[in-house]
Amino acid sequence: MRMIFKYFSENVVEHVFVRDNHVGIKCTLPQDYNDPFELFLGVKLDQGSDLLATYSEVVREIPSLLTTCFSKSPVVTPMWAHYGNNHNGFVIGFEVSELQEVFQDLLIRDISYRDRPSETLVSFAQMAAYRKKPRDAMALRDAVLYEGYFSKYAEWSYEQEVRAVNFEGYVEDMSGNKILYIPKRCVAAIISGAKSSSQTKETLQEAAQKLDAGFYIGKIGRSYPTPYMITDAGSGKVFADGKIAPAIAECAECSEPLRANGDLCPWCSIDDSDRIAAAANNPFRILEHYGLLEDYIEGYPARPRKPY
Repeated sequence: MRMIFKYFSENVVEHVFVRDNHVGIKCTLPQDYNDPFELFLGVKLDQGSDLLATYSEVVREIPSLLTTCFSKSPVVTPMWAHYGNNHNGFVIGFEVSELQEVFQDLLIRDISYRDRPSETLVSFAQMAAYRKKPRDAMALRDAVLYEGYFSKYAEWSYEQEVRAVNFEGYVEDMSGNKILYIPKRCVAAIISGAKSSSQTKETLQEAAQKLDAGFYIGKIGRSYPTPYMITDAGSGKVFADGKIAPAIAECAECSEPLRANGDLCPWCSIDDSDRIAAAANNPFRILEHYGLLEDYIEGYPARPRKPY
């Protein structure tokens, strides 16, 4: 079962679950993308003006398709910071196979991240410009269409984006917004943010129960490198190999996931003898003992010392 994930701000929670047994998501046109240069990625600019003119002519004919964006992971910290409103929002996981069965005309593809246009498009442009045959123009159009919707600049690769395109026959117009209502059979998981309010968590938990979806509470650990999750019962879960799964091991004291088999996380492994030794060797404590700490801090250079 492959899942894809959509991040939401907490202020849309009521809109997302407004329809019984469905999840509502907003679909947008290319002009509303975060990166206004995305659809220009397929254009290689260091070509002759004749090829650029061909590109321009073909791109003008590319249809503007409704699109929505997902991620391959529910634990991307920058995504939580941006789209999840600094961990106050939530994430919903959808089963790709169910989405494609319900919305059969939908195109769901992983984004290809590039730092330059695809070389393949150059040959398409050359054939369209020099042979001037309709089939070559159509081949170029289709290639530019695919690159435009399913490729992005490498700077955005942290998103691990999956993009879904071609919603025209499925969306509903709600107060000027194009909303896709996804049935419960497609909804696999709902994850509250680590900083979600108790009211948001309660709303999400109720929605998960009604949708027969798994409910998880997001957590930010001290030693685990990415956000992790806990269930209602308090058992820890991580996202690994495309799945929400139990961790290899959990810390016996704080229950944080461990990256390898063991009993304690690095922080909980600190014992009293470690603390006593650290305190005894702390130069600040020594200075304070002799009444010198305040003067030392006040007289310390404001700027870093020059390297030796």
